Amino acid sequence: MGITYVRVKGIIKRDDKYLLIKRWVDDRIPDPFVWEFIDTEVNHGEAPDDAVLRAIHEQLSIDGKIEKIEYTWSNIIADTHCIGIAYICSIDEEDEHNIILSEDYGEYEWVTRDQFETYIENQFVLQDLKGKIL
Repeated sequence: MGITYVRVKGIIKRDDKYLLIKRWVDDRIPDPFVWEFIDTEVNHGEAPDDAVLRAIHEQLSIDGKIEKIEYTWSNIIADTHCIGIAYICSIDEEDEHNIILSEDYGEYEWVTRDQFETYIENQFVLQDLKGKIL
């Protein structure tokens, strides 16, 4: 029998820029960090909206706001099925100066949509973003 779980992605947008964070993945490889949006698994019994706001708070130490659901996705690898919801979120401008990254994250940067392919290596994420208005 397979496993199904839900992930949420928080795409934080301000004007024409998007917040990416650099997450540590493995110190045994030459470049142990990857750039990504806020991302987390939804806990059992937790609403997806609550999960994305929790992730923003846990990963950035500030509060976020949900603006809208942008898209959903679904991936199946072997017997594991991941269903995802991507939210467009915002943070208060004054809170940007109060960001404190959790220990798994090295830095953050505001980038334009044209820069996504320079930063984001995950081809599934890049494919999901194609054609989206954001």
